[in-house]
Amino acid sequence: MRDLRRRFGRGGGSGDPGEEGETHASRPLPAEVAATGPEGPGDEPPEERGPPGPSLRERLSAGGGLASRVLVAVPGIAVAIAVVARGGLVFAAAVGLIAVMALFEFYNLTAAWRPLRWAGYLGVIASVLLAYVLADSERGVLIGAGAGMGLVAIAGLILGRKDDVTGRMGITAFGLLYVGVPFGMLVATRDLPHGAAAVANVLVGTWVFDTASFAGGKLWGSRRIAPKTSPGKTLEGLITGVAVGTLSVGVAGLYMDWISGGQSLILGACICVAGFVGDLFESMLKRDVGAKDSGRILAGHGGILDRFDALMFATVTAYFVTVALTA
Repeated sequence: MRDLRRRFGRGGGSGDPGEEGETHASRPLPAEVAATGPEGPGDEPPEERGPPGPSLRERLSAGGGLASRVLVAVPGIAVAIAVVARGGLVFAAAVGLIAVMALFEFYNLTAAWRPLRWAGYLGVIASVLLAYVLADSERGVLIGAGAGMGLVAIAGLILGRKDDVTGRMGITAFGLLYVGVPFGMLVATRDLPHGAAAVANVLVGTWVFDTASFAGGKLWGSRRIAPKTSPGKTLEGLITGVAVGTLSVGVAGLYMDWISGGQSLILGACICVAGFVGDLFESMLKRDVGAKDSGRILAGHGGILDRFDALMFATVTAYFVTVALTA
């Protein structure tokens, strides 16, 4: 297992495509305009002495990604609003489906370790299902994750060949915890007294943070945060994303009577920071196995994990911060 890339047989990428702050080609310089008449080049008006820099639109579109992200996100947000508003079994079923697809991608990324897939899938389904069925959703997630760990142990015990069994069980268990707990907690968040609004806070904060950090990196990004993990992420993009994302949750809180404006800002900041860690964490996993995207289900936008990596970390954080602030 020391040389995963050789066992996995996949070529590594240079980083996540479409991430904020990527370097783009400079705008072509126009040819020097020859001076005519008795006036020389030094007598040109100031505005004609040099080519103008790239416009705001050109800087945002350089390298692509922003417009296409919005085009994919808008219909997704519309569907998410409808599902969140409906709640109940519809919401739990949708979350469960996304969780299984996310785990499928994770196990594909880590196929070199030969995960015991059936145990992981059942563990994730149990976490989401019990969070919906039990009156105490938080306990349901815990029981589901615990049951999943037991299934992983059983899967290891019934293997005919025990070679690499520890590694196989380890990657299986990590996958079900990495995916099952966040999506189970998303169901638990919807089950809170003001669950629909609490879920909306997570969705708004995460989406706005992602979009603002992308735009901020394109416009001003120069200082890389994690060049070995995700070269496209910059300090300027992070600051922009946290500032705008926090403000968006604060504005949303103005229309909620169960949480104050100050509490909304605290919640928004926590969501943004957790989302950044989740995004960076998934980038590390992909770079480790030499993959550019977790999947291809969203065409040019990668897979489920690529779209929900930040949300997964933000959901767990938002749940406990929301409970702590409003208890």
